[in-house]
Amino acid sequence: MYILANHSTKNIRNLSLISHGGAGKTSLTEITLLNAEKIKEAGSIDNGNTKSDFNPEEKEHKYSIINSFFSFPYKDKEVNLVDTPGYIDFRGEVTSALEMVESTVLLIDATAGIQVNTKYVWELAEKKDIFRFIFINKLDKEGANFLKLYEEINEKFEENIVPLTIPCGEGENYTGIIDLLSGKSISYKDGKEKKEDIPQNCSDSFEEYKFELIESVVELDDELMMKYLEDEEIKDEELINALLKGVKEKKIVPLMTGSAINNSGIDTFWDYLLKLIPSPDQVGTISGFNSDGEEIEIEADEEGPFVAKVGKTMVDPYIGKLSIFRVLSGKLNKDVEIYVPRSDSTFSTNKFYKLNGSEQENVDELIAGEIGAVAKVEELETSDTLNDGDIDIKLDEIEFPEPMLILSATPLSEGDDEKMTTALNRYSLEDPTFKVNYNKETKQLILRGMGSVHLDVIKDTCKRKFDVEFKTETPKVAYKETIQKKVEVEEKYKKQSGGRGQYGHVLIRMEPLPRGKGFEFEEEIFGGSIPNQYIPAVEKGLNEAKDEGVLAKYPVVDFRATVYDGSYHNVDSSEMAFKIASSKAFRKGMKGSKPVLLEPIMDIEVTVPENFMGDIMGDLNSRRGKIQGMDPRDGKQIIKAKVPEVEMFSYATDLKSITGGYGSFNMNFSHYDKVPSNICEEIIEEAAEEEE
Repeated sequence: MYILANHSTKNIRNLSLISHGGAGKTSLTEITLLNAEKIKEAGSIDNGNTKSDFNPEEKEHKYSIINSFFSFPYKDKEVNLVDTPGYIDFRGEVTSALEMVESTVLLIDATAGIQVNTKYVWELAEKKDIFRFIFINKLDKEGANFLKLYEEINEKFEENIVPLTIPCGEGENYTGIIDLLSGKSISYKDGKEKKEDIPQNCSDSFEEYKFELIESVVELDDELMMKYLEDEEIKDEELINALLKGVKEKKIVPLMTGSAINNSGIDTFWDYLLKLIPSPDQVGTISGFNSDGEEIEIEADEEGPFVAKVGKTMVDPYIGKLSIFRVLSGKLNKDVEIYVPRSDSTFSTNKFYKLNGSEQENVDELIAGEIGAVAKVEELETSDTLNDGDIDIKLDEIEFPEPMLILSATPLSEGDDEKMTTALNRYSLEDPTFKVNYNKETKQLILRGMGSVHLDVIKDTCKRKFDVEFKTETPKVAYKETIQKKVEVEEKYKKQSGGRGQYGHVLIRMEPLPRGKGFEFEEEIFGGSIPNQYIPAVEKGLNEAKDEGVLAKYPVVDFRATVYDGSYHNVDSSEMAFKIASSKAFRKGMKGSKPVLLEPIMDIEVTVPENFMGDIMGDLNSRRGKIQGMDPRDGKQIIKAKVPEVEMFSYATDLKSITGGYGSFNMNFSHYDKVPSNICEEIIEEAAEEEE
């Protein structure tokens, strides 16, 4: 692999490409690799031969599903570039990518404008406090309108957006870009950028945006402001330096334009990026905590202690586990023994890599600021801190979005349960937004994903990687039963069939307990009416019997059973007899205690733009939800409610439909509560039909 002669942290530039789906990130990546002479020919999404979308699912669906990492020299800098998916269901990948870079470029499709995921990934980058840039793409396409889009950006984004390049013409009239600083029109012909004087039809736009650029930049520097006010000449170099200062202080967001697929404006775009993106050692300190919980800070210094963080895990049945990490401080070479604070374990390896799409290139050393990978280290997980043991530090875990769609999984082939479970658990190691757990009560494997597209991709991947197919459906609800009335019951189990018989006689009191108390057993036997050695058998009989109620055979909870009297036979009594007697007493008591069904109630927090509040509250009410309150936060409304779980299984899809993708929600178990009588009857009927 080619390494710059001046290989150092100060010459590294890390950035990710983020956007709504279809804005052209993968095309921009291809053209960038072509211009950097990393590839000889740019691939296309339609032909399925891009470097970014290399797995079969991406080629089939024609969109990115996982992050693609690239490391390459570009002019006098070393670039680490992460191409991220743009569709909502793969937001976890964007979260991972933003954790591994200092800077990000938001792509916006000039024909589509700001879309659902555009705003989401932009705000996520703001939350991560990284340096941001904007690239308006596809200005050569029919329907492109730069002025309208620029106004929309300024209306919806709070940041100070400063154009550095603008288009010359739009749609079929697009001829290239105008570099506002150099005052040149730039077209791309025969594999080269051609700089010319600005055409007459674009001169007015140039004057207008150049004036806006200068006004925005001089405000960042007092000396430039004085020059500007006194009508002195301001050199391009002075403007660039002021721009650099503004970017570093996060006071401005540079905006650039072009057409990635036509390689128009891309070289100029990268010229500006390489000048304006800070190197890793210019960003500031890295914060973590030591083993005593005290905050600790380190510099991004290649001469410091080795510290890295795993930002992404990939699992392949043939290659094994690939852990992708960012070196934050120090150097990693083959002599370093790596310590993992989470597991308090160490490992060593003589192989680590830089990545270029699906290709892995061996390297002898990784320094602060670089992104690399290590293979087949099973103990590593996403978010793990790595160090050399010379420093006591653990970094914060990455906060991934919570999966919202809940389904159960069943293998298509009988006997593939274990194979399916193994495959899904292995996939969950790769994707923190996909979670798997077995529900003992409903005896189902429960999947949680970001949406239907996410789970469809997981199905395809498991079929290809692990040779297992499964279907998904709405999960069963873990209903329970309880009693509402105190009862006392008597049951005698007596059996004589020659030889020793069976005899057990119990009197049991059953009474309701508050919600969430489960089951309590007590005994109030006086005078030895039931010998002590048979009391555990009475309790065991009740414990086993309560697993099936009398309404729909759901477990019975929140009651106390007290054995207070009975009798025994010196010869015929046994533990088995008392166990049977108590279980029969339980069933008799259930029938006379006004049994009811209980359903799980969930705590819901729905985050939506304010204009969707009415629709969301109405929808939650239709789901038998009880609104608990509202909380305005960051320009949005958080609606808190308690909703039966059975009403929430389709909510991820429905919320996306209601809000156009702008809503999200979190859900956690709250408590069990009575099922309304009309719904209770339906559940009992369904249970009876299922048993038949």
